[in-house]
Amino acid sequence: MGIENILLHEIIESKNMWVPIDSPLHHFLKTMDQNKKGVAVALENGQPVGVLTERDVISLLYQGIDKTAPVEQYARKPLVLTLGNRTLGYALNLMLENNIRRLIVTDEDGRFLGVVTQKDLLMHMEDDFYQATLRIKHVLDQKRNLIAVNRTTTIKAVLEIMVAHNISSVPIMEKDRAVGIITEKDILRVANDNVPLGETVDLYMSKPVYSTGIEALAATVVQDMNRKNIRRIVVNDIDGKTIGLLTNRDFVKNLDGDYNQFLEMKLKCSKEILNLLPEMLIELIDLRDEQLVIWANEKVLSTFGENILDTPITELIPQAKWDEIYSHMLEKGKVGDVRFKTAGRTYEFSGFYLPLQKGSEKGRIQLILRDITEEVIQASVDPLTSVFNRRYTSDFLVKETERSKRMERTFSVIILDIDNFKAVNDLYGHMAGDTVLQEITQCIQGDLRQYDVLGRFGGEEFLIIMPEIDKKVAASAAERIRQKIATREIELQTGLKIQVTVSFGVACFPEGGASPDDLLVVADERLYQAKRHGKNRVEFD
Repeated sequence: MGIENILLHEIIESKNMWVPIDSPLHHFLKTMDQNKKGVAVALENGQPVGVLTERDVISLLYQGIDKTAPVEQYARKPLVLTLGNRTLGYALNLMLENNIRRLIVTDEDGRFLGVVTQKDLLMHMEDDFYQATLRIKHVLDQKRNLIAVNRTTTIKAVLEIMVAHNISSVPIMEKDRAVGIITEKDILRVANDNVPLGETVDLYMSKPVYSTGIEALAATVVQDMNRKNIRRIVVNDIDGKTIGLLTNRDFVKNLDGDYNQFLEMKLKCSKEILNLLPEMLIELIDLRDEQLVIWANEKVLSTFGENILDTPITELIPQAKWDEIYSHMLEKGKVGDVRFKTAGRTYEFSGFYLPLQKGSEKGRIQLILRDITEEVIQASVDPLTSVFNRRYTSDFLVKETERSKRMERTFSVIILDIDNFKAVNDLYGHMAGDTVLQEITQCIQGDLRQYDVLGRFGGEEFLIIMPEIDKKVAASAAERIRQKIATREIELQTGLKIQVTVSFGVACFPEGGASPDDLLVVADERLYQAKRHGKNRVEFD
C-alpha cells in the first residue's frame, strides 16, 4: 500500500498522548515519558489547544520552571492540525512545509484523535525495498558542524548548549569518538527524576551509541533505525572518528520532491539483519488450510529448535487460539498483544498479514514473539512467599464464580490470618516475620490439591480458592491445615524455634454469596468470628 493510500487515523498514536489543559506541568512531563513519543497534547473540552515537546522541556528545565505550575502557561499555543482522513503523503508535505516533527490529528469536529510523528512516516513504507542511491555523506553535507561535549560536562551546561543551538541531542565524546549521547528523552527523564543540574552527563547519557559510516546508503540506515527504534544516529568517517549526527528529521527533509521513491520500502529487512535482533521473528506461508513456518530468525531456532521450520504454527500456538488469531488477521490485517503458553513459558506476540495470490499461496504472516514469562510471574506472584498475589487471586475468584454459575457447580473460599503476627515482628524482628510467612505458605501448600489456588491477600492474610468443594469439605481441609500449623516449630535465623497459630473463615458459593465480593465478606466475617472466639480455630457457620 502506497503512502497516498494510508490514512493518518490508521497509524496515529492516542494512548497516553494528552492531558487536560489545567493539569500541572509535572503531570504533562510524566505523560510524555509514558508515551515515548517526545510530545504530549493539552486538551480543552476534547479539543487540542496546546502542545509541549521534549525540546520545550529542555528550555523549561534550563529556565528552572516550577513543575507544579499549570501547564496552560507553557503549552497553549497555535497548532498545526490535520484531519484523520488525510494521507501519509499529505502529512509528509505538511511537516516539511512547516518544519515540524509531529502532527496533531483531529476528526472533522476538531476533537483530538492522536499524534503522528516523522518516525511514524518512516515506519510505514511500500511493499518493496526502495532503490534510492542517496548516501549518508549527501545528507550530512547539509548539516552544521558537530556540537559535542565530554563526560565531565554538567547537565546544566548541556541544557544551555541545546537551547542556544536549538538542537535535540548532543554526543558525548572521548578521543574523537562518541561514547554516549544526551537526547531530549534523557532530559525528560532527568526532569521527572528531579536530578540536580550540577550532575555530570556521563551518569545520564544513553549508550551504546548507534553509528554509521559516511558511505552507507541512507535507505539502509533508515531501515536499521526503524528496527532498533531509535531517532538519531552518529556518523563516523573512514577512520572511525565521529564527525556528525543525523536524526529522523534530517532524513525526512531529504525526501522533499522525491519522497515517493524514498518511501518504497517493505515492512521487513533482510534475513541477515533480522537474525541479529533480540526479538523472535517468524514468517508463515498461508496455504489456506494450514499456515506453515517458512522462516524463523536465530532467536526462534535457538529457543524452539530447527524442527519448527516447515511445521504448522499450531505446533507452537494451540489450535483454538490460532483459529481465533488467524480469523482476526484475515479481517483486520494485523493482530497485537496476544498471549499463549507452551512448554511452561508464556509468550506475547504481534503480527500482520500480507495477502498474496500466487498459486496455492494465499498470503504471508509475519509474527514478532516475546518471552514474557518472568514479567507474568512478577505480575502474579508474591515475591516473598512465592504464592499468587492479591491481584491474580482476585481475578481467579471472579473467573471461578462465573464458571461455577455457568456449570451450576459449587466452590469454597477460605480466608486465614496468622494470630498475633504483630507480636512476632515486635519480639523477633521483621526478618522473623518473613520466615513465618514463608513457613506457613509451605505448610498450607502441602495440604492443597493441584488445582486449588493459594494467594497472599494482605500482610499476614491468605486466601484459598477450592473449586468443586462444598463448605464442610473445605472446613475439614482448613482444620487439617490449622492443626498442622499449630504443631509446627518454625526455626528463625537466630536458631530460635517458635510456634504460631492461624484462624480461618470459610464461605461457599452460592450459599455464602453469589458474587466474589459477597463470598469474601462472609468468609471475612467468619474469620473475625474465629478471632473473637479465642483464635486458632475454623469458623464456617
